[in-house]
Amino acid sequence: MDVGPVPDRRAYLRAVGSLGLASLAGCAADGPDPAVTLPSSALTDGPVRIVVENLDPGAPVTLRASARARDGEEWASHAAFEPNADGVVAVPARAPLDGTYDRADAMGPFWSMRPTDAPADRPLSPGTRFTPPQGAYDVTLAVERDGETVAEAMTTRLLSDPDVESRPIGDGLVGRFFAPPGDDPVPGVVHLHGAGGRAHLATGRLLASRGIATLTLRYFGDPGPIPNTLAEVPVEYVERAVSRLLEYDRVAGPAVGLFGFSRGGSLALLAASRSDAVGAVVGWVPSGLVWEGLGYGRGPAGTSAWSADGDPVPYLELAEVDPGPPPAPALPYYEPALNDATEAELDAAAIAVEDAGAPVYLVSAADDRRWPSTAFCDRVMSRLDAADYAHEYRHDGHPGAGHYLRLPYLPTPGISRDRYNVYGGTPAANARASASAWSETLAFLRTALV
Repeated sequence: MDVGPVPDRRAYLRAVGSLGLASLAGCAADGPDPAVTLPSSALTDGPVRIVVENLDPGAPVTLRASARARDGEEWASHAAFEPNADGVVAVPARAPLDGTYDRADAMGPFWSMRPTDAPADRPLSPGTRFTPPQGAYDVTLAVERDGETVAEAMTTRLLSDPDVESRPIGDGLVGRFFAPPGDDPVPGVVHLHGAGGRAHLATGRLLASRGIATLTLRYFGDPGPIPNTLAEVPVEYVERAVSRLLEYDRVAGPAVGLFGFSRGGSLALLAASRSDAVGAVVGWVPSGLVWEGLGYGRGPAGTSAWSADGDPVPYLELAEVDPGPPPAPALPYYEPALNDATEAELDAAAIAVEDAGAPVYLVSAADDRRWPSTAFCDRVMSRLDAADYAHEYRHDGHPGAGHYLRLPYLPTPGISRDRYNVYGGTPAANARASASAWSETLAFLRTALV
């Protein structure tokens, strides 16, 4: 059989992903050819089921996944499996014999990819991180037996629904508004970035892809309507963003959510404690204590990170330390200051989370090297316990994970540190934490913002 020329191999692999290479080549065989199947495309936060069939029972095969980052660098993973008695490898149900991940994990081939030119027995250099191309990226799955490729397929990982609407906010607010496809009113969320100083646009697009209108707000780092540094950022600015979000026709009221990462998580808790228009609060690796802000060069600012009613919010000072040459953890700024603070100082700097009047969901990382997020979240839970808080509140701590939580299933090798910062965590723990935090956050927001 002659299938003729294949001008676009990528499109062809998507269309015939369930066929083996023998079929692609037109070769006849006594039985069905080995085949790898998976969806041709899915949103990046959607787990997929990979199944390899028509293998020789007991004859090990290697599954290789590969993709190209935005800069053109190739990343890849591998996992060896022994087919079952039916000649099948169902990736979600099988732990690899060997490979870049070590337990049964449907998305292990995706998150465990690392640069192909990086030695497997050495840590990745600081700053190595998988940045996907804009919009989507392709992942090729190849099955090898005795060094030869016997089946191949491709899937496209969509970073967002292409029909998501995007527009600038305006009205003196810096950021973008993302709305899901369609016309019906949907829940709304204001997303607050961390100390990096830039709005998390990819998070906003993906939230909108999952049916949640999102205003990704930038609250410092852009001279003009907002402070240039993380110092005395007015909490009223967030309150204005909440009011602005409720003005959109697509946003169902009467309340919206606040979802913050790191320093933005603290800002979300602070704003929620002052506003009746907040119906849900999510904090990823936040602090329930107000800390000293960060100035130029990201050193201590000498004043609070936040202000309210024109005055600095009471805060804890960062410790006077030399963190060492970069990349360096920031924990030395926080742990000594936390341990040395008096009860009066802790009480003054504590955010009155019990005044939020909305469900609260917190996520922390046990190996957080930026600040002790698990201890911070435990303090928030204790405060809510003591107040007999009337709304749902929950804290999910993730063992072995670091500060840098990101969108699910993107490759995590390399995100434990960059050129300047140490974030902590292992690739596997960071992958599990990111996937769990995202899934639970979506479920929490959909339930709370009804």
